[in-house]
Amino acid sequence: MSNKSKQDSPLVKAVLALDNYLTELGRVGSKINSTDMTSDFDVEYVQKLMTRFAECGQGVSEEVTTLSMQLHEAQARAEFVAQGVSRQAELFNSRRSEQNEQLEKFRILNEKVRELNAALSQFRRPLGHGLTDEDRAKLTSSVPAVEAQLAVLIEELQNLRQSARDSRMKALEKNAESLAQALQAARKKLRDLGPLTTDGSGGQK
Repeated sequence: MSNKSKQDSPLVKAVLALDNYLTELGRVGSKINSTDMTSDFDVEYVQKLMTRFAECGQGVSEEVTTLSMQLHEAQARAEFVAQGVSRQAELFNSRRSEQNEQLEKFRILNEKVRELNAALSQFRRPLGHGLTDEDRAKLTSSVPAVEAQLAVLIEELQNLRQSARDSRMKALEKNAESLAQALQAARKKLRDLGPLTTDGSGGQK
């Protein structure tokens, strides 16, 4: 707020007006009090001082009333703003709690994805590393369970993505969508593996 805006406010004007009257009241009162009423003084001058002092006293009284009214209005405005801030604080806390809850869900899902990726690593044998019959049997038997875990995680991530979209959490929505797409790609690769077979020497075909 500029200095001009501050000076133009009713509250500041009331304070300045009261200060002016008080200053003038003190100045005139000092002159009256310093006058030797037992001497040959200027009666008309002292009368003017008395009149001016009474005017300043009336001005002080009026400005005190005005200032009191302005303070009351300022307090009412402050309380109104405070009520709005209080409502915003409640919404902020609610929003922050919601975000923390959603981020915690994503963290847990992300951890599950890491664990599942570790399980999927067994299907990513480097070239030249054949599978024994025992390996093939274990992998074949584990495919349905892995696929089921993938399906559950994909569904949970899609639900989280939709929830983040409804709550306008764009970053979380994007992260959940990216992770879900990565799992969908992993599930497709798993299905594309088809039946695992070995040649007569125990190598993978």
